[in-house]
Amino acid sequence: MSFTVDSEIGSSSSWLQDERKPDLRVRLLRLYILFAVLILAVAILVGLLAKRQIESDVRTADLKIVQTLIDQVNTTGSTTLLRDNILPWLTTAGIEETAVVTLITPAHEITAIVPYGFNMPQTPEWQSWQRRIGRTALFDERGTFISTAPNGDTWLHAYVENPADGGRMILQRPTAVAYIATQQLYQTLFIVLGIFLAGGLFSWLILSHYIIQPLEKLEAFSGRLRWRTESRPEEEIEIRHLALQDDQLGSLGRSLLIMKQETDKRFVELSTLLEMSRVVASSLDANEVIDNILDQVQSLFGVSRCAVVILDKRADVFRISASRGLTEPYANQLRIAPSEPSSPSMRALRNQIPIQVADTESDLAFVKFRQRAQREGFRSVLAIPLKTQHAPPAVLLLYKAKPYSYSYSELELASSFGNHASIALENAALYALTDERLQAQTQRLESIVESLNDGLILASPDNEVLFCNQRALDWLHLNHKEVHGSSTLSLMEPLINATADPERARQNLESSLTIKNAPAFDLTLVGANGRFKDLQIRFFEVSDANGELLGRGQVWQDITRDKAIDRMKSSLLSTVSHELRTPLATIKGYASTLLAEDVQWDAGAQHEFLTAISNETDRLTVLVKNLLDMSRIEAGILSINCELFSINDLLTQVTQGLQPDLKKRLRIHSQMALPPVWMDVPRIGTVMRNLVENAVKYSPETTPIDLITSQDNGSVRFSVRDYGPGIPQDYQDKIFDRFFRVDNRLTRRMGGVGLGLAICKGFVEAHHGDIWVETAAPGAIFNFALPLEKQCE
Repeated sequence: MSFTVDSEIGSSSSWLQDERKPDLRVRLLRLYILFAVLILAVAILVGLLAKRQIESDVRTADLKIVQTLIDQVNTTGSTTLLRDNILPWLTTAGIEETAVVTLITPAHEITAIVPYGFNMPQTPEWQSWQRRIGRTALFDERGTFISTAPNGDTWLHAYVENPADGGRMILQRPTAVAYIATQQLYQTLFIVLGIFLAGGLFSWLILSHYIIQPLEKLEAFSGRLRWRTESRPEEEIEIRHLALQDDQLGSLGRSLLIMKQETDKRFVELSTLLEMSRVVASSLDANEVIDNILDQVQSLFGVSRCAVVILDKRADVFRISASRGLTEPYANQLRIAPSEPSSPSMRALRNQIPIQVADTESDLAFVKFRQRAQREGFRSVLAIPLKTQHAPPAVLLLYKAKPYSYSYSELELASSFGNHASIALENAALYALTDERLQAQTQRLESIVESLNDGLILASPDNEVLFCNQRALDWLHLNHKEVHGSSTLSLMEPLINATADPERARQNLESSLTIKNAPAFDLTLVGANGRFKDLQIRFFEVSDANGELLGRGQVWQDITRDKAIDRMKSSLLSTVSHELRTPLATIKGYASTLLAEDVQWDAGAQHEFLTAISNETDRLTVLVKNLLDMSRIEAGILSINCELFSINDLLTQVTQGLQPDLKKRLRIHSQMALPPVWMDVPRIGTVMRNLVENAVKYSPETTPIDLITSQDNGSVRFSVRDYGPGIPQDYQDKIFDRFFRVDNRLTRRMGGVGLGLAICKGFVEAHHGDIWVETAAPGAIFNFALPLEKQCE
């Protein structure tokens, strides 16, 4: 037990160490870098936005200056004055740096270039560049643009149209001069960011030296304390030095040093307690366990007298079960009532904590037992409760000849020892109950297995039969004695020989017994009466918690009914396909005949062919409608539209839709005073037509069909009687199942897929009604009833 706990603690601690691997320094540095990157990104974003705003303001100001100059030129009417007065005008406008003012006519002629602090070279390159600037200003509507001069400098050009002649006035400045505020902004941002990054790095270094390094030392010391590894003397000196500080680090250091002292002391106690617990729990015999408890408690607490008192359930008192150092009269005569309020033993049991009497002569609660203590010669008592659930309640008593007060640590140690002793007593009590419970559980499992409807066989890994339930024995016609010890293959030999192909069945069984996760296979047995019985065998393996193979098992399930249903469905699907194929073939034949180009059919023949096609189409429509209705009924999505409708009106509608030859045979017997019923008229009409048509179909042509309506016990009853062969008693419960058809010559001659009565049942039950069939000699009576009070949903 101790090794398992250590392993779990070790794995958990290893996980914690893995989680603690990233250095705090690195984590703080990462956070700082992340924060610095965030600040840098924000600064760049702010710089870009400020740059855009500054440049926009500069362009707007230049446009205003150009507009002012145009107004001055138009006022004076002379460009000469522009050249003479450019300095005061530009100075007034706030331009005191290098600039060039150019006038362009609509004919692309430069009429004046007025330099202001900049003498533009008169070289072909500069003149060509100025012409390009003029063309751009004439045809561009932006108002400002930037170009590159022949010397590689970028220039800002702001131009405004002269309303007097349609020309342009252009104010040109190098961007290095125009946007000097942007450069100053970037320089300021870079200086601030540099100061921030340097300050942050310096703060990180201070934090690393004065906070993180001491924390690392404390963490390393805590780890060694946790794993009880030897710490270096200089390391403990460093921790003591940190403990002298008057801050949180000093408080943590002092706590670790105190924890180390307490841990060392506790480790010694637990080591001793663990060894004693191993000795106490080394036996599962209750008497031997109690003797071990007394021996170990004497060694642990250094007492010469001790005893274990246990509840005697028959006498309802506590008595000494075993003792050390006590006199025989005391041990035999001691009786403690469970309701005794002042007994240390009962107080310990009630409070579930150790109770001590430091001095029996001075303890007021011990007055009642003082004479008994004086006769036995003890002055101190410690009662340790043994917390049991399955074993009888018990208390461990320690006696000392002199007064003695147990310390808090000793009481904790006593409580821990009591817990270990309780576990030993519980194990012994549970072991004593093992056989009884095992027998009861075995009987319970056998009852469960024997009550299974399926056969169950359990075998050893080498396929020797260990168990076979009664259901499997019934299949084999054997008893338990004949089965035990035989091999699986020989046990199943009678079943194999009863199959149609024994050799194939034997091969399947032999392969399934040797492979893992063998698939299930079916055996079809031929009985003495010639009837088939189908048995499905599924294989499984029995393993322990470690996956070790303990044995193999088989489950035998009788699937005779399922196989019969599958065969019936296959037959019905074949019938449905036939019912579809016949009208489709007729339609195809008549349609091909009508489409033949080598024959001309008269109107009568065409009408005959089209009538046949229409009739077969109606037949297909009815079949598809029946299939759809059946699928809605099975899916529970059949919709019902109810209305309060007269029974006589319903009978009139149903009879009007019948063939003339059917009307002649139909006899209606209806009470005239029947109340109206809540119904879905088309659905109930379908039910009545199906029942009437079935009666006509399966009865002689010369016999009548009776349709009877009556009121009975809060419902209206509809009955359809025929005078045909009737329904066999065995089939009356199945006649309303889907795809079910009575297997006789008349049914095969009439055809059909077996959905009509199933649909009738679904429609009636959707109205909260009932449908059933009765035997009439001759013939059969099909009845259904609809409630008067309860509306359909």
